[in-house]
Amino acid sequence: MKRTWLIPTTALLALSILITGCSSNSTNNSSTKESATPNDTAAPKESKAPEPVKKVKVRLSYWNKEDSVKALLQLFKDKLPDIDVEYQFIDNKTYVDVIKTQLAAGEGPDIIGGVIDANTVKTGYFEDLTERYASKYYETGTSTATFDNKLYGLPQASWFNGVYYNVDLFAKYDLKVPTTLDEYFQVAEVLKKNGIKPQAIGLKNPNVAGQSFLGLALNEFIGTTEGKKWNDDFGKGNSKMVDALEPALTTWTEYLKRGVFTKDMLGLEEEQAIDEFTSGKAAMFQAGPWYMETFKQKAPDMKIDMFPNLGTKGGPGWMVGGPGVSFGLNAKSKVKDAAYKVLDLLSTPEGQNAYWVDNKGGSSFLKGVTFEMPAEYNGAQEAFKAGNVMYPVNNWGVAGPAFSDLGKGIQEIIAGTKTPRQVLEAVDKKAVELLEKSK
Repeated sequence: MKRTWLIPTTALLALSILITGCSSNSTNNSSTKESATPNDTAAPKESKAPEPVKKVKVRLSYWNKEDSVKALLQLFKDKLPDIDVEYQFIDNKTYVDVIKTQLAAGEGPDIIGGVIDANTVKTGYFEDLTERYASKYYETGTSTATFDNKLYGLPQASWFNGVYYNVDLFAKYDLKVPTTLDEYFQVAEVLKKNGIKPQAIGLKNPNVAGQSFLGLALNEFIGTTEGKKWNDDFGKGNSKMVDALEPALTTWTEYLKRGVFTKDMLGLEEEQAIDEFTSGKAAMFQAGPWYMETFKQKAPDMKIDMFPNLGTKGGPGWMVGGPGVSFGLNAKSKVKDAAYKVLDLLSTPEGQNAYWVDNKGGSSFLKGVTFEMPAEYNGAQEAFKAGNVMYPVNNWGVAGPAFSDLGKGIQEIIAGTKTPRQVLEAVDKKAVELLEKSK
């Protein structure tokens, strides 16, 4: 039942008197408040809806798929409402060539992952970031993007690769985690006899082939005091690869002789190798944290651990790794102010954590930021404690692109068309050419 409110006549009269009195006392306030009159026929002004914020588009390029920066992109969206960060993924196989071509044309993304070397810096492709950021990051990270004492790239969470293994498969066949290359081949033999591929690997990608060798080379030579000096000298053109690494590359060919790696793997993409590993068809897979989310999506119940890359001598082993990526600012960017805001946010604990969410396992180079390493890397802790994390190519300077030739050469070894010596001589030749061009 609807209720009706009744107002007594006396109350209405009192209210009328009160309003009249208030009206007569308000005339002195005309300077601050205009009184409406019957002749005021102007229509009330309509309030306009606020115009939407015009966003500045900042393009960011990287060779990892968007899943690897999903949380970071969301942070940019939440914290920088006036900026639209557009992510541009370019496949690793063509990334360097595509970006360098764009830069040479005075174009390219505003923020660029990698491609920061002595040549690109000398050509003027990247902005000097020293004053604004150098003091915020550890030198262990910035050294790879520093030239003539000037910083041109911001190092993000360290990447590394070791050998993931299927814990349940190892337990099923009573296999011990190997600590030497000989023990690894013993494990591989047991797996082969039981119809399991020892290690899945996408050898169609020359970088994958190259990193497989680097893991062994670090154990055999590059990781030693003498080897580290050789590595620095190689980047300066003062040492040759064939003189130092032929024994290690010859040892690497044992993977072929033992049937662990085969010619047909030259047609295998990384995605196909991942499927073999997550389906249980293969027991091991060399990679790093960037694939962990993929593993969990494809095989959520799979138990995974990692051991370091092995050599013939034993010890804690080595992880191939360094800064996951260093982000530089395109010197020709037309939206530098906005791009700096993106880099500023990236250079905070919040930004670092957002990047790490999709790249778990690494450590931050930003001062004061630490991450807890997931349990999937327990088996690699001795290598981390020993500080055995290195990506030799970071010290090759302008000779760095020769690594691609190394990977392609290893593919030729697998195909049976070249010997280890021929491959290393070709890489040495390429390094000399690159160094000559940079002069």
